[in-house]
Amino acid sequence: MDAKELLVYMKQAELQAELVVEAGQQLDRAIKQLHDWSEDWDCQRRACEDMYDAVHLILIHSYQLSRIFWPAKCCGELGLDLCHRAMALRSEINLPDLNHPLRNEALWRHADELDHSVRDNTALRRYQAHHLTGFNQVITWMDNEAMFCWLEPASKTFVFHAEEFALAQLLDAVHQVQQDIQNFLNKQHQSNLKVAKAGVHHYEKQWGAFKIRQDRSCPQLCCYDYLSNLINP
Repeated sequence: MDAKELLVYMKQAELQAELVVEAGQQLDRAIKQLHDWSEDWDCQRRACEDMYDAVHLILIHSYQLSRIFWPAKCCGELGLDLCHRAMALRSEINLPDLNHPLRNEALWRHADELDHSVRDNTALRRYQAHHLTGFNQVITWMDNEAMFCWLEPASKTFVFHAEEFALAQLLDAVHQVQQDIQNFLNKQHQSNLKVAKAGVHHYEKQWGAFKIRQDRSCPQLCCYDYLSNLINP
């Protein structure tokens, strides 16, 4: 994988991480609203809907981010290419091959269902019956396996088809990955600036830019000034 391709995938990963972090902030706001509106049932319901929207975004974009660094298994030459690309991406930001919250098989198993089901609360009765928000010990009339979706705001634990997702841990991991990606991209940017500066200095030496500054009609001057402004704005 060449440097340009590496940057493309890193920028994709940066975008997915940013969307996860923003969804985490949305979840925090919805949880706060749930506490602030504790005596208003309509406002509570809207806060719960906002929470599930945020959970949906967290999980779906976490899945997309995860598959950039740990792609689905594939046979043949394509599978080898995906594997080598993922290994190269992980090595650039020092991600482990195995033990990481984003390498989540439960997330991979339920990705399609999560995409369609978590936000399926258009019917109020369905929402009340299946999209539950509260402390687990308070919900005594439905066992865990019967719960379609359940979210405990205090611990940010989300249950989907009897599988738990520790959202707080997932968000912390994504935030760290986001920082690592940004550090990598910043280093690449600084490296590109050095190359560009070297190009300007070479141009200066070759064309005698200091002399042609006196002739404002010279096209080389315009090119030199343009490059200089890019490097030293």
